[in-house]
Amino acid sequence: MTANIFPPEYSGLAELARRTHHEAEAVEVLPGDVGRRRYLRLLLRGDRTVLGVVYPPEETDSRLRWNAVRAHLRERIRVPHLIADDQQGHQLVEDFGRMDLAALLSEKLEERAVWLERAASGACTFAEMPDPGINAPFDAAFFRRELDLAREAVFDLWLRQPLSPEDRQAHDDWAEALAREIAAHPRVPCHRDYHGNNLFPVGEEVGAIDFQDLRSGPDAYDLSSLLWERTTLDWMTRELAHEVVEAFARRRELDPEAFRTRADRVLLQRAWKVCGTFARAVSQGRGDVYRRYLPAEIRLVGRLLGEKGADGLFRSVYDARLAMLC
Repeated sequence: MTANIFPPEYSGLAELARRTHHEAEAVEVLPGDVGRRRYLRLLLRGDRTVLGVVYPPEETDSRLRWNAVRAHLRERIRVPHLIADDQQGHQLVEDFGRMDLAALLSEKLEERAVWLERAASGACTFAEMPDPGINAPFDAAFFRRELDLAREAVFDLWLRQPLSPEDRQAHDDWAEALAREIAAHPRVPCHRDYHGNNLFPVGEEVGAIDFQDLRSGPDAYDLSSLLWERTTLDWMTRELAHEVVEAFARRRELDPEAFRTRADRVLLQRAWKVCGTFARAVSQGRGDVYRRYLPAEIRLVGRLLGEKGADGLFRSVYDARLAMLC
């Protein structure tokens, strides 16, 4: 039965399910993301579910890193149980359910404060654990490349309006300065994509997925990702974010004002990087769902850009090319 209900391209996952006695009564192919991995929900007898994950050959390293990071995290953070791995690109993993933290925070206003606190506590746990060294740490060159890719995606691919040599220089000088600045921040282990679509309410805990890129980086990186990501932009306020940042800084015995400043600078880099990710996906026809998020992400970049110094260089380009889009 299991093999017959899987789409033909998922025959390897069907075989793994059959071999491990996870006989599915139905299969849901879940919406993809900007990555190449594919996810299916297997509905089993007794109203149980598991997730099937398919890694294409070029994602073998990602699967191995997911396994290694999961082993490092499992005693510290709620992560999915690994049920089966055929070592050929197919896995069965624990299903955390249909409602991720992004949906819960958006729909259940009365529970927002407690779940934000729990998620921020999870970010603290990441920051306080030892770095397993599975991935190379963030550095200025890494951040700079993300900013360059964002420039290319937004202006060249999405808007089809490449920057003039003068505007390109303004962007690049700003990108170089920002990348070096945040690379010099205090360092902690970072989930890398600690946002509501990668977090789930599991009982009274916050469960994390998509953690294979865990690496050392700026100490405000994960908290900035949590508070100001695409699904929070509709309702997050500066006042609420301020409260969470203050509590995080107190728990980690950090100077709140200095930490808040670092968080804004890290968020600026990440926001422009995310603009590029969404713009590239939309321009390539593989992520049209992100089209609606682009204006808010662009607006966030504008809010965080300063008026002077290196920021002022890119602000002139932003005001002329992007401000009217949001």
